[in-house]
Amino acid sequence: MDTDARLEPLRQQALSLPNSPGVYLMRDGQGQVIYVGKARILPRRVSSYFQKTPPSARIALMVSRIDKFDFVVTATEKEALILENSLIKKYRPRFNVILRDDKTYPSLRLSLTEDFPRLEIVRRPVKDGSIIFGPFPSSGAMKDTVRTALRLFPLRQCRRPEVKKASRPCLNYQMGRCVGPCRPEMTLEEYRRLTDQVRLFFQGRDTELAARLTGEMKAAADRYDYEEAARLRDRLSNIKKTLERQVVDQAERRDLDVFGFDQKEGLLQGALLMVRSGAVSGCQPLESTGGGEAEAGEAALSLLTQYYSGDNFVPDELLCPGDLIQDEDLATLEDWLSSLKGQSVKIHVPQRGDKTRLLEMARENARAALEDRLGRLSRNRQVMVELKVRLNLEKIPRRLECFDLAHLQGQNAAAGLVVMEDNEWKKDHYRRFKIKSAQGGDDYGGMREVVARRFQHEDWPWPDLLLLDGGKGQLHAAEAAFEDLGLQPPPLAAIAKIRQEGDIDRVFRPGRKNPVDLKAGSPGLLLLSRLRDEAHRYVGAYHHRLQAATFLESPILAAPGLGPARRKKLLNHFGSLENLAASPDQAILSVVPLPPEGLTILRQSLDRWLAGVTQSA
Repeated sequence: MDTDARLEPLRQQALSLPNSPGVYLMRDGQGQVIYVGKARILPRRVSSYFQKTPPSARIALMVSRIDKFDFVVTATEKEALILENSLIKKYRPRFNVILRDDKTYPSLRLSLTEDFPRLEIVRRPVKDGSIIFGPFPSSGAMKDTVRTALRLFPLRQCRRPEVKKASRPCLNYQMGRCVGPCRPEMTLEEYRRLTDQVRLFFQGRDTELAARLTGEMKAAADRYDYEEAARLRDRLSNIKKTLERQVVDQAERRDLDVFGFDQKEGLLQGALLMVRSGAVSGCQPLESTGGGEAEAGEAALSLLTQYYSGDNFVPDELLCPGDLIQDEDLATLEDWLSSLKGQSVKIHVPQRGDKTRLLEMARENARAALEDRLGRLSRNRQVMVELKVRLNLEKIPRRLECFDLAHLQGQNAAAGLVVMEDNEWKKDHYRRFKIKSAQGGDDYGGMREVVARRFQHEDWPWPDLLLLDGGKGQLHAAEAAFEDLGLQPPPLAAIAKIRQEGDIDRVFRPGRKNPVDLKAGSPGLLLLSRLRDEAHRYVGAYHHRLQAATFLESPILAAPGLGPARRKKLLNHFGSLENLAASPDQAILSVVPLPPEGLTILRQSLDRWLAGVTQSA
């Protein structure tokens, strides 16, 4: 169909939309949502996609795949912003910019509702009156900070909800790592002074903290408690050394988030500079996935909303560059963040002073992260080009999937599917399968079953390459699965270690007698081996959990007279429950002595278990 003829009905439909704020969902020919956007005025925004000359090649690519669109009218632009973010999380459309790492960053919690509070690591702080420090962009840096803080301020580390007085404190107290609130002589007032010092330390109020410690040190010396005065002197000295390591420090003791962005070759990269109590506490790259077809301003706004909707800490103030996001969108974001925090949040575009230097620092971090990202993409593209050539694929693969099976002598047969896209693991797309119809130990039947079950899900993305752990037999099993479904399979390959060649991985393709010419140590083969190893790890962990559950349900656990040592001895001797059930009583008694009642109950339990296994098979 002519492009103008195809777009004209869509443009007319867009012009007839209500003149209201809202959200629109672009769908392809299969009905899949490929893009979600928000608009201040729906007809103006949506119709702009269907002009004769699209604003960019990327938008032209997206528009070429649009078959229809849906829309949702909202009362305000703020509601449209919230709805857009929730729909992006739900559908994860290909052409949207999606925050790659949308986890919640850890914070430290100091509870004030307990008599003897301790520092806890939390991901989602709740408003229960506790003091929250953070968030920390790096878990490693946060743990280092906790170790430093506990060395300076030895709060309790035990996890008991209540601290009971004990005649003998724990080992942490003996090693000087805890003040020992479980000691009868420890008072609430003394412990509260220590928690106040922790609060001042994390809030960056070093002057006030030093003055308080100096006063306590002099008071201890006046009452001739020279041991306590020496401890306070050492603590004060260590605190000063720790605080001197902070390089960037602001005169205003406020919490800020500073955002910088850089774009190149169609990619947008963000960086978040966290300023807590006036000091820079870390920088977190905001890396996105998706095609990046949105305009840079829309993409930057989308990254910000996705970041804060993940329960991350919302500061009092944000600094943003003024060359990307429009003032109207910043006002909408400011309104939404204020409602999210429960108090006023201000977004500023600084023009001079220290805040412009912070903004430039964030931009430099974004620029460095983007250069690193482009380098990784370039290296990844070279590997994918090698796979395209060596495996004779029609296009450069982006999404790779791999199946592996695991069982123990046919028991608890399971399969695992792992996914890699653009050389990054897509762990939210991983899937586990229990083998249902194939007999235990039938690897080919199991592969045929799970491949068919995976591709019955029409809403799951289609891979550019499906890799199977195994040889030609697994390939034939996968081909048979697609014949059962009546579907044309994606490109298939199998990877197996050839024992005669020194355990070297070889890759097989349908219709080829010999392995593919991928040399040992080549980047393409290493990538496929890495994919296979991840599938093996994933399904192995699942299989071990199934085995553990089976053992906990084992019939031999019900027999009296069978403790852990005797159960282990029986299983080691007979090898499996099937062999144990098939053995006569005398053979069992020759391995472990059992009372008559225990032997009777064991035999009955084994018979019931064996009947259940036979029936399920």
